[in-house]
Amino acid sequence: MKIEVIKREENVLEFYLEGEDHTFANLLNEVLHENEHVTFAGYTIEHPILMARKPRFRVVTDGKVTPEKALEEAAQKIFDRARAVLDAWKNAVGE
Repeated sequence: MKIEVIKREENVLEFYLEGEDHTFANLLNEVLHENEHVTFAGYTIEHPILMARKPRFRVVTDGKVTPEKALEEAAQKIFDRARAVLDAWKNAVGE
């Protein structure tokens, strides 16, 4: 995964998320929407064949947090939830 910043302003960040597709992009988008300071989060895949593994994101905040901070918090939430699933799986199979 690689992030290529396209535009950075006070409360707006646009970037490509190279190496990912709808699976992770949709998860990240949904978790960003959980943040009360995110006023807009969305992504597009500009061309389904040529850009399938390069979603373009736009994140806008209310200015109380930066888009970078909102992304950091979203990434941590995703990590924590994945850890919880892994722990539950290990408990279920007795590892």
